Amino acid sequence: MSVAGATDSLSTRLGALFANDPEAIADPYPLFNQLRETSSVYELGPMTLLTRHAEVRDACRETERLSSQTFLGSRADDALSRMNEEQRDAYRIVSDFEAKYVSRSDGEDHARRRRVMQRAFVPRRMAELRFRVQTITNALLDEIGAGEVADLGGFAWRLPLMVVGELLELSPADIDLIHGWSSAIGRNRRGVDPEALMGALDAIAEFRVYLDEALERQRRSPRESMLVGELFGAQEGDRLTREELTAMFVILVFAGHETTTGLIANGLVELLRRPAEWKKLVQRPDTAPAAVEELLRFVSPVQWTWRVAVADYECGGTVVPAGTTVAMMNAAANRDPRVFERPDELDLTRGDATQHVAFGLGPHFCIGNALARLEGEIAFRTLAERYPQMELSEQPLQWRGNAMLRQLASVPVRLGTAAPAAPAA
Repeated sequence: MSVAGATDSLSTRLGALFANDPEAIADPYPLFNQLRETSSVYELGPMTLLTRHAEVRDACRETERLSSQTFLGSRADDALSRMNEEQRDAYRIVSDFEAKYVSRSDGEDHARRRRVMQRAFVPRRMAELRFRVQTITNALLDEIGAGEVADLGGFAWRLPLMVVGELLELSPADIDLIHGWSSAIGRNRRGVDPEALMGALDAIAEFRVYLDEALERQRRSPRESMLVGELFGAQEGDRLTREELTAMFVILVFAGHETTTGLIANGLVELLRRPAEWKKLVQRPDTAPAAVEELLRFVSPVQWTWRVAVADYECGGTVVPAGTTVAMMNAAANRDPRVFERPDELDLTRGDATQHVAFGLGPHFCIGNALARLEGEIAFRTLAERYPQMELSEQPLQWRGNAMLRQLASVPVRLGTAAPAAPAA
């Protein structure tokens, strides 16, 4: 095949991935390897993809020439040009609301919102949450029991969502409702599919009403020891508007569980596909923190993140013009052989895993990384302790949702003989 033909084939397959084709989502890593070795900076339609660790690392830290306001830029312009009037209105409504997310802001707005959001993840609160994460983990696995076949997909999303729900004082009875809204928002996730966009519009509208009512109840009877009371206090001190506070709750709920769901579900599948690695964790459950770092590298729960060039940006010897939408391909960077030895091998004992960019870097480094690591550590350690004989069932895996987040429809396993539950420490 000619170089031009190979590039055309690569672009076609990348186009299928960005269009959320389930077959492309199922195993994108050979595609990412080809992409990374073809070029460190790759043009794909209205977007530019950064594919190698060095370029992704530098872009994560760039705040002057790259903006997080990704509802603007070449990709948005291209999508809007193909939408009807109703869809363009929906895009603007969703974008106006998401512009208030800490992850979609720049400069002083970003710094102010981040200062407030960091109150959710201070070390004291993480230490207090350890007991609750373990208690919730034990309870969810108790419900599953020791049956021969089980679906751990529900465990993968319920654990982080129940934890963030407790953090924000939301009713446990509403977990399924919240998960539905979050899934609809996630299917859009800066996407351009009109159906997903309209679903996100409806979900955000319903979610906002729900959170506004919850915030009002909590405002009338605040508990200063709880996070919500602190956020209300910050509403005045850091000039956080009510709309910003609602947006903060949305992103805390969404980001607080969607990425950890991917870590637990996808990470468990990859471990069980490699019995020798699963056996390492079973024999040494105390190595779960290191296992989480390697799984973050290997599965990259957020496959890529978006930026928009607000000025010409030189990267990898290429100038990315102002106005261009940039995709920082975390999943490709996390398997870059220039940084990681044997990058396509899952190795829980590797020494270079912590160089991953799964949480980004720089000013937008994931605020909730400590909570995600804690939940992953407790989930994998507890699963290894309780189900040492666990293996994947023969049921085919099905992928869904937005390719950026790679969601499994289910995690079918054979549990084997269960060990007694460990007490919450």
